[in-house]
Amino acid sequence: MKVLEDSKLIYPHFSIIHYSPTWIDESRTTELALEWQSSLVSFFITQPHRKQEAFLIGSGFIYLLGDHIPCIVTASHVIKEMQKSELSFISIDGNKFKFEHLEVFFNDEQDYAIIPMSEKIMKAIPNSVLFDTKVNNDFFEKTSSFVIMGYPSKVNKLHKMHPEKGLSPFNINFHNFFYERKTEDIYFHFIAGGKEKNICFEDASTNKTVTSLAGMSGSVIAQLIINKLDGGVSLKAIGIFKEHRPKRGNFLVGSTLIDFADNLNSYLNDDDA
Repeated sequence: MKVLEDSKLIYPHFSIIHYSPTWIDESRTTELALEWQSSLVSFFITQPHRKQEAFLIGSGFIYLLGDHIPCIVTASHVIKEMQKSELSFISIDGNKFKFEHLEVFFNDEQDYAIIPMSEKIMKAIPNSVLFDTKVNNDFFEKTSSFVIMGYPSKVNKLHKMHPEKGLSPFNINFHNFFYERKTEDIYFHFIAGGKEKNICFEDASTNKTVTSLAGMSGSVIAQLIINKLDGGVSLKAIGIFKEHRPKRGNFLVGSTLIDFADNLNSYLNDDDA
């Protein structure tokens, strides 16, 4: 049986709403996500009998591994689907790259994969923002608010007849979470419709309905952090979105990156002491 720890009981940080009560009314998550859209990665396959169309099968993001190695991060099952296709490519900030000659490191247990970025890719995306996993606590205040940012398949097909059509990201903001110590997975309670619906949309949102989350696997889970000097809000990567579990508690589930997991485990160990 899984034991989920509630962030309200173990995590000593307030949500962004505590610092900015009008956050949702001012569409601040939508605004913030636009600033980071250049760091998002989409994974496409084409099929032999439908070569005019490309199908999005997963999302990812670029970040600095160890503060100096630029990498692409996604879910490992996304990469395995890509490897089955003879015609696959990735898209970053409007630039497309063939999915070939790339070194991939898998963590199948936690379902994520890391791809060191080639010099060719880095030169083609000079303006892309890279996520980091570390935060200087002297300069930034952590919050208990997080955003999952990626690309749903349903609204992101590419077609050769419409090459100018851009991709439409989808962002989901949460202000508390649950954590499973054994697997180091993070859980977000997610009910998209019905009487128990817990989702609302910012005025600036281009999507006003929750479509299928297929294609969102591998998306970044980013923590909202506040600059103590100027009050500006930024993002720190803390995990990788894996799957939606509607039949097991209605949760979105992700793997946590090591820095965030170590931080949470230290709080739990202090409680156990």
